[in-house]
Amino acid sequence: EAPHMIRRLTRRALVALLLVGLAFWAYHGSSLHRNARRGPRAWPSTTVRRPYGVRVVVDPATVWVDDGDTIRITWPDAPRETVRLLGIDAPEVRHRRGGLLEGQPHGVEALEFARRLILGARRLELLRAHTLDRYNRTLGYVFVDGANFSALAVENHMAESTLDRYGDNGFPREAAEIRSAARRAGPPPFESPAVFRARERESR
Repeated sequence: EAPHMIRRLTRRALVALLLVGLAFWAYHGSSLHRNARRGPRAWPSTTVRRPYGVRVVVDPATVWVDDGDTIRITWPDAPRETVRLLGIDAPEVRHRRGGLLEGQPHGVEALEFARRLILGARRLELLRAHTLDRYNRTLGYVFVDGANFSALAVENHMAESTLDRYGDNGFPREAAEIRSAARRAGPPPFESPAVFRARERESR
């Protein structure tokens, strides 16, 4: 009786282990399938290797300006790259997909300023940081004919400095240019975009 009971318990244990294994395979297999359909999230650094810490020449004709502090670059030999410009936060424009149904005062002006300078540059360069933001966007500085665009935007009241919130991201020279521009410009004539976004989220 005892050997028979042991064999029966052993069979049950094996069946239970087999069921657990099948469930694990089914769950992770379906997760991999879903992730493969969705594709990589905004080209994280583990998937796409891009040079950082050095200036890279960009053809202005390949650039789309989303707003006053975000651009997208369509590379001829690499996936499209979304760049969140370092050191600044520009007034918001309406982004239905981003959940902003209303734009912020000065947002359109900041967008047009960025379009005019970036798309009209004779020489456009990108300086990437070594980390991405929480949305897997590249963090970097853009230089328009040698000038730091972020500093130009702050000086012309088209963005506020974010250095007090996020630091210099390993670029002290570029950060110093923005701080100098902020001192010359004085307080911006618009509400902090961060405050505007927080209020918009609370109202939904």
